Amino acid sequence: MNTSSLQPRVMGLFFTLGCVSGAAQGVEAEYNLGVFTDYIDDGASKSDNDPIVQGGFELGFPTGVFTGVQASSLGSGRGSEIVPFVGYGFDAGPVGVEFGYEHFHYTDLDERYEGETFVVVDWGPVYAGANYLAHAHDRDARGSREFFAGTAFEVAPRTDVFAEVGHDRPADDDNAAFWELGAAHATDFGTFSLTYASRDESGAQHLLVGGYSVHF
Repeated sequence: MNTSSLQPRVMGLFFTLGCVSGAAQGVEAEYNLGVFTDYIDDGASKSDNDPIVQGGFELGFPTGVFTGVQASSLGSGRGSEIVPFVGYGFDAGPVGVEFGYEHFHYTDLDERYEGETFVVVDWGPVYAGANYLAHAHDRDARGSREFFAGTAFEVAPRTDVFAEVGHDRPADDDNAAFWELGAAHATDFGTFSLTYASRDESGAQHLLVGGYSVHF
């Protein structure tokens, strides 16, 4: 999960589902919108250090199926990233499991895309997961894998600390570890966050990203 962005994962793509009522039909709808000073992706900047706007929605059904869309700007002149996703989640005792598929589309280049499967397991405040790049415009990148684990816990009223470490295993490049560490404070007007992130590869930046988001 990417804590400095709104991506479990999951940026302006919004609409109101006036006909969907959680109480009436058992469907839960969640929406998010945020602004961030950078877009962290596996410890690196995905927006070339430009500030971004992200948002999206998710629908959860009583069967355990969930679906939605996340979208993000990518900085000046770089278009947007749009990510529809679908998955299934269930509990096995104290352990929660989610798996699914997400498709990354980029508006600047119609032929650029990535399709990724994911699985995430959580137990209390701890989670771990893996992603597998099943489809991509770049054939050499297909088969890339990513493994990650993290935690988040409350340290003061409405204040959480979070951390994530991961290992990126691209099919067409060298392996690299990445990490994120941050804090978030929720108010009646939204959530403020600050995240530090980096990677263990030559030329990697040390990113410090501030953000503000609302969830409803």
